[in-house]
Amino acid sequence: MKRILFPFALLLSYSVAAQISLQGYAGSKEAEVLGIFDKDFKTKWNYFASGTISYGYETRKVNAELYQNLNYSFSKNWGISAGAHLSNEDVMPSLGLAFTKEKGDFGINLFPALTYSFDAKQLGLGLYTLMEYTPKINKRFNFYSMLIIESDFSFKQHQHSSQIIRLGLETKKKIQFGIGSTISQTGTNFETSTDFGIFIGKKF
Repeated sequence: MKRILFPFALLLSYSVAAQISLQGYAGSKEAEVLGIFDKDFKTKWNYFASGTISYGYETRKVNAELYQNLNYSFSKNWGISAGAHLSNEDVMPSLGLAFTKEKGDFGINLFPALTYSFDAKQLGLGLYTLMEYTPKINKRFNFYSMLIIESDFSFKQHQHSSQIIRLGLETKKKIQFGIGSTISQTGTNFETSTDFGIFIGKKF
């Protein structure tokens, strides 16, 4: 777990001129802290990272994951992306494309990539997607919605996918709260686990 917690802590300390989101989530099956770090270097380079630390009530185990990549833009919205997905079980370097777009209240980050699993010792395909939509309701609140989709496939079968959903309100000070769920699928049979709960977060 040290290989995940150390770079995640390093990112939080290097927060100048970066956008950071932190969310705490309490579900029926687990509790989770989610952090998103997005930094532009005022050139064509960008660094993006998304990390989670979760605690399962039944297993009493702490799991940590960190998705991170360095992106080089070759057009308005498209770029080349290289990074790695770190977890308790595996290290998966990746190389692919980056698509980012912000228009009004809507923003999307999309990273399709070719991956390699050191645990399974095979190549695969990965996809990370982050979408946020925060339209204004009135002078005090915005509607807040977020969707994170992660999928990992080997060239032979599906390995793991997850969807993080958040729905609620956002204040003028960028504090978010509401309901959410974490859904995951594993294996070729897409065995599904669903967790519902509440969240509170802050965007810096």
